[in-house]
Amino acid sequence: MSKRPFIKRRARIFLGCEGESEQSYGAFLQRLADDSGAMVHIVAVNLRPAGDPLALAEKAKKAFAAEEKKGRFSGKAILLDSDRLNEPADRGARAQHLLAQEEFITIWQRPDHEGLLLRHFPGHEHDDPPRGISMDALKALWPEYHKNMPASDLKKRLTLLDVRRAAGTNLPLRQLLDCIGIV
Repeated sequence: MSKRPFIKRRARIFLGCEGESEQSYGAFLQRLADDSGAMVHIVAVNLRPAGDPLALAEKAKKAFAAEEKKGRFSGKAILLDSDRLNEPADRGARAQHLLAQEEFITIWQRPDHEGLLLRHFPGHEHDDPPRGISMDALKALWPEYHKNMPASDLKKRLTLLDVRRAAGTNLPLRQLLDCIGIV
């Protein structure tokens, strides 16, 4: 009687995404995890439409509960733009409270996803462009960049070292990388 080989299960990580760009970033992180041998599966869920942080936090809570019915998660995180944190006034604070209560790793992208990507580049780890400027700052370093860029194109330009660089100035991003196993 032959024994079936033991196949190690991948740890599941939930990643709530404000939009398609963040969802592609989640797929990019999955590729980095695969390349490094980390046994994880990142479930990147698009919470669209983007905007109101409290509505996105509530959607993340519901999406996590729905996805967890398919199998347990070893971690959960969410990528949100900080430029909408105070619009409308108390909804950002309520979103932060809900996400903390639900134990999400909350990565506030300053001011948006392009601002987060900018900090992946050497010498730009501490850049903090104001709202409306991050795309221009990023395109100055990466002229081919465009919104909703697929993970394969992100991987052509960014490396694990770049992601670790950005995580060096962003504790929640570092916590996510640690959860994935690629710190």
